[in-house]
Amino acid sequence: MNRLLTVKICILFILNITVLNGEENYLNIDAKHFESNQQKNILTFTGDVKMTKNNDILLCQKLVINTVNSKEDSKKQVPKDYKATGKVSFVLYTADNVLKGKGDVVYYYPDDQRYLIIGNGFLEDTKEGKKINAEKIYIDSLTGRTKIDGGKNKPIKFRLRLDEKKDDKTKGKNEKS
Repeated sequence: MNRLLTVKICILFILNITVLNGEENYLNIDAKHFESNQQKNILTFTGDVKMTKNNDILLCQKLVINTVNSKEDSKKQVPKDYKATGKVSFVLYTADNVLKGKGDVVYYYPDDQRYLIIGNGFLEDTKEGKKINAEKIYIDSLTGRTKIDGGKNKPIKFRLRLDEKKDDKTKGKNEKS
């Protein structure tokens, strides 16, 4: 009886892994309205849009996805770029971090793994405790480069959590001198 139970648990475990790995290649989008223009390769979702992939979430009022033919199969379309507008917010999970952001307009270029947040941009790096407010935030995930621009009368606001232990050690050294 214990052996049968062990076999059942192993089968369930294998099925769960298969289902979870299969979901990695799916983009799930919920919206009130959908429109497709096959000639221009444009997909448009409007009204309380929620896009998920694995644990990543994007919320907005309008999402436009430009597609191109897949390199592997010319009959299939794959996303070239994404443009989210209207109360845009997102949560992205990386291997060792969680990024939270929002802005008026957010672009994502999957081939280059680049993000561009325009207008009332906010980005939080939860691991490092960094928070950025700016008019334009450019993120290149491949190179790790980030570029931030303030607005005409809006300076960049950057918040960085300091390691208190290092500060305490520094204070002690200064007091002894």
